[in-house]
Amino acid sequence: MTGFSGVNYADLGVRIGLYAVATFLAHAQPQLALDKFAQMIEVPKNKGQQIKWRRLVPFDAAMDKLVEGITPSPQGVQYEDVSSTLSQFGAFIPFTDIVIDTHEDDNLRQFSIAAGEQAALTKERILWNTMIGGTNVIYSGAATSRATVQAPLDLGDIQLVTRALKNNMAKPITKIITATDKIATQPVAPGYVAIGHTNLEQDIRALAGFVPREQYANSGTLLQDMELGKVQDIRVILLPHLPYFEGAGSGTTTGVLFTGANVDVYPLVVFGENAFGTTALKGMSAANVWVKSPKGGESYEDPLGQRGFVAWKMWYAGVRLNEAWLIRVECAATAL
Repeated sequence: MTGFSGVNYADLGVRIGLYAVATFLAHAQPQLALDKFAQMIEVPKNKGQQIKWRRLVPFDAAMDKLVEGITPSPQGVQYEDVSSTLSQFGAFIPFTDIVIDTHEDDNLRQFSIAAGEQAALTKERILWNTMIGGTNVIYSGAATSRATVQAPLDLGDIQLVTRALKNNMAKPITKIITATDKIATQPVAPGYVAIGHTNLEQDIRALAGFVPREQYANSGTLLQDMELGKVQDIRVILLPHLPYFEGAGSGTTTGVLFTGANVDVYPLVVFGENAFGTTALKGMSAANVWVKSPKGGESYEDPLGQRGFVAWKMWYAGVRLNEAWLIRVECAATAL
């Protein structure tokens, strides 16, 4: 390796003649939320990348009366399969010994923190893209497709979703994965959960019967720091880093947010328990992060120890486990 393309001294914005404070300014770090509502599965090592779940199709009620002395006809058994494929994701930041030896900032520590945050955000985006790719969708207002969406969310949309989830026998969320490095759960008050972009906040707050988080009977039972409040049986979490469909809606943009000449379409995903899941290679549910400081004499490719790197890698996949228990509302957001 004779060439090098990465972070060099001059790329870091050298400050000559200035006093550099000991701490860095805080940067924007997303509040991640999706993983804690997923069914987490760890795949054993050396078992391949394909994962398959099987579930028994529930039996209908047995309404035929038994006849004395006559054995009834046997009933058949059916299974449904849900599959997913583990994939690898990763990135690295190369840098030179000059960066470490002469720059006043603690760049190695900052690179390591940023790499870990990038891995977490990558997991969140993968799972979100899985969730918004579901087949169970309704459109706000009179829209019949994404391309015709022009109305903001209203209470009727929320009630329609709630009715559908209940009719599909979706169980309310009663537990979430704890924010630790181990796969464990903690109980929460039963309810369905809706997750979407923060641009929907004003429309949701305006819904009749909306209860803000501050008015919960027990404020210590929040599902997540970014929980907004509750609408009937649905608790709402809004996050600013979730992608939406820019300019994918109607050409009638009056009073709503839009990109170009078309309405921005915002997915609000409402779900019950075990609607979706995540998979990771056993022991690697979090990303592995490696740090290599420049060190001379370690390799023929870099005998003078001029190059180092921070790198991360993980195995991960998101999967919808039951389409009937996860419904996406596609709507516009009111312009302010």
